[in-house]
Amino acid sequence: MSEKAISEPFWRPGVARVCLPVVVLFFAVLVTVGNLPGLAADMSDAFGDKRLHLAAYAFLTGLIYISVNRRPALVAMLGAVAMGALDESIQSFFPYRQAELLDLLADISAAGATVISLHIGTAAIGSFRAVTKS
Repeated sequence: MSEKAISEPFWRPGVARVCLPVVVLFFAVLVTVGNLPGLAADMSDAFGDKRLHLAAYAFLTGLIYISVNRRPALVAMLGAVAMGALDESIQSFFPYRQAELLDLLADISAAGATVISLHIGTAAIGSFRAVTKS
């Protein structure tokens, strides 16, 4: 491990201070609204259940990814998987909701696609900066 990586803070101070509270708030709203009787079914009918999962977890993963200095892909994936599992676990406690493995797989897929896209984009920007600097 390089000396720079050791001295570098885990979180990006300015970004994490804004993004992580948004992650917590968005997840809380997501779980609350998703477990209100009837509302979750209405939203799923209107927009598509898996589309809602894909959009929500891509957003959450992106916010986590940009908040982390060291190993952002790993941290964002683990965070999204943990939130998806927690979301599905919470649903299992409501008689009118049911936890679905396909929903968790949609959450993981959204997280994976987001991490890959952000990782490639970050690498491309870094390469562009290196080329334009010299």
